[in-house]
Amino acid sequence: MNEDIFAFPEWLDDFQITDKVFAVAYEAVLPPQRAWMKKTIAQVYAVSSPDSPQSKWTVNTWKGGFETEIANSPLDCVLMLVDKGATSAVRILAALTPALAVGVQNILVVFVGEGELSQPVLTGFELAGQEAVVSLSDNKFSELISFVYESDASTAILDLRSCPTDLSYSENVRYWRAPNISVISICADEDGPDMDVVKFAHPDVTIEETTIEDLAESGGDVAIVPAELIGEALVDFKMVLSHEQEGCWMWNNLTDRFFRKDSVALAVCL
Repeated sequence: MNEDIFAFPEWLDDFQITDKVFAVAYEAVLPPQRAWMKKTIAQVYAVSSPDSPQSKWTVNTWKGGFETEIANSPLDCVLMLVDKGATSAVRILAALTPALAVGVQNILVVFVGEGELSQPVLTGFELAGQEAVVSLSDNKFSELISFVYESDASTAILDLRSCPTDLSYSENVRYWRAPNISVISICADEDGPDMDVVKFAHPDVTIEETTIEDLAESGGDVAIVPAELIGEALVDFKMVLSHEQEGCWMWNNLTDRFFRKDSVALAVCL
């Protein structure tokens, strides 16, 4: 399906987060905190190859006299699901940014359930240029999911809800659930990290200070260490941040390829 044909239903306009709510949230977040969110956006955007063309066609010639031709282009749409427990703006932005970098034209953030989006998360969406953010009841959310499934649009669902509910399978829908991050292990020295920044970036996570000797046994999901200890920490952690990157994030299991649809052809060499 071409992204120029697909469109989200018009009734979603009635549930759009207003500009006034965005503005109040933006003013409530301190400039240094906004700077960390901008840094996450910029770094993840760079890793997601923003300078590559939206559509690609690659031809490979193989021994045996045949070729494979692969064409890919952005998915038709992306749904990002959040709830009141999704409070880490940098982790949310790290999931959203690859879709923006790839050039997906139809991206919608959906807040589901009771409560409200946190002000840092709203500010992060504004900094990323993500204006389509709606708040839906469970019934309206189900209606939206049914619409997307029935449209046959090539879709990615990014589920960052703190209490996710299972969604049914659909051939046209890719699903990614954010890994649970509950403990961050930190090796501090005289140069960092800035603990206030860590707590802002991860308000929902337990922070454990440890030594490099005890790091592997600390039980953390993520490590923050001095730059010279990155290699050692990578042996035991899938995600490691150096000092001066403590307010940023990057998902190691979510890349720009997740937001592209591929077609492949087998051909004879001419």
